[in-house]
Amino acid sequence: MNCIKENAFEIVTALLSATAIIISLFSLAHHRIEAINAYFENDRSKAMLNARKIAHNLETGYDPVEIMNKYGNEIAYIIISYSQAAVLVKKRQLPFWIFSKQGPSGYAVIRMWEKLEPYIDMRRKGYEDANHNISIYPNPSLANSFEELYKRIMKAYSK
Repeated sequence: MNCIKENAFEIVTALLSATAIIISLFSLAHHRIEAINAYFENDRSKAMLNARKIAHNLETGYDPVEIMNKYGNEIAYIIISYSQAAVLVKKRQLPFWIFSKQGPSGYAVIRMWEKLEPYIDMRRKGYEDANHNISIYPNPSLANSFEELYKRIMKAYSK
């Protein structure tokens, strides 16, 4: 009789464990779907659309300091948004397929990185005017995640 009770207890324990694993997997899937929805909601927001419009209209050879003074908030919004997406991809909370050849956002990231790279480089190095007044302090790690995402997308596109 004890043997039957022990076997029944082991079976119930195994079933509860399997149920917990299944619930965990559904929870992970749910969180990924929420991350995808949040990414696309931000990507289609008025603020992001306006910021990307500004970035798209930047002339080749633009003055990064002038752009910072004129559109610093909008450019920062793009950098922060794509850096955040990159971190979520790295942590596997946002799937990379969104940025792959078949996904809708890869080209946008490539275009924004290439448009904003001079600005990001200036912000990483800092800026002194002709009188050696520091008006922008260096931030060497600015947009590192954004750059990693850009490079990963470029690698995926080259295959």
